[in-house]
Amino acid sequence: MNALAALAAALLVLAALIYLLDRPAGSAWLLPAQWQARWQAWWPAPASGGWFGSAGLWLPSFVHAFAFSVLTAWLLPPRPALAATACAGWALVDTLAELGQHAAVSPHVAAAITALFGHSSAVLHTARYFSNGSFAAADIVAALAGSAVAFAATWWAISPQRARMCSLFPIGR
Repeated sequence: MNALAALAAALLVLAALIYLLDRPAGSAWLLPAQWQARWQAWWPAPASGGWFGSAGLWLPSFVHAFAFSVLTAWLLPPRPALAATACAGWALVDTLAELGQHAAVSPHVAAAITALFGHSSAVLHTARYFSNGSFAAADIVAALAGSAVAFAATWWAISPQRARMCSLFPIGR
């Protein structure tokens, strides 16, 4: 499970690179626009249209759901039901976050966030995530796929049946 958590962390670095290199400066929620501009000046995108191509459009959604599902399951006791709960929870969070960016609801979501939580910098930043974001159905599909792959991987890592199978066939031990 530790190797899976390390993979999740490495994939989060990959997703950060997508935002640093392929997304417009100022478009990332947690990355300062100056960082994006500096990285893009150091490593300009290829003429073919970005370092990550069309995968750069949906890959961060896949990685976010996968990585946070795995990391949450890693922190919990190693039980398949808890891993399933972690993966389903992150699938729900990512799906709701994407739906909240839909033009039909994003102004209402942003207004509700500021009405409920005030006008601190963090709250306004969160509200802008919804009002300035762009909805993409592919991001929902990617997030659901990321959570499903995370569940399959965590199940394989913690499953008692797998442990019994590996003890019966000790290949490479």
